[in-house]
Amino acid sequence: MKSLIVVLAVAGLVGACAPPAISDIATDKVKVQSEVDDPKAATAEAEKGCAIYKRVPIPISQRRIRTGPYTSVIEYLFACQDPTGANVTPRTTPPAS
Repeated sequence: MKSLIVVLAVAGLVGACAPPAISDIATDKVKVQSEVDDPKAATAEAEKGCAIYKRVPIPISQRRIRTGPYTSVIEYLFACQDPTGANVTPRTTPPAS
C-alpha cells in the first residue's frame, strides 16, 4: 500500500511540471524557460515567439537557473533569424592573421 502511495505521489509531481514558456522576447532573440530539460519543447515555443516577427529560431545556449534550494529552471536562448538570411551581415574584409 505504501509503495502505491509513493508511486502516485511521484506521478503527481512529474505531471505538475509547467510547459516551457517565453520569458523574454525581442525581434532578434527569444528566451524560453522550462522546468525540464526538453530542447524540442523549448524550440517549439521559440518558433511561436520568432514567428511573431516572421523569423525562425536558431539555438544559441542553455543554462540552469536555481530558483530555490531544490528547484531550478532551464533557460534556452534562441536567436531569431530572417529565413531569407537578410539580417545576416556579410564579412567585407578578411580576418586579420
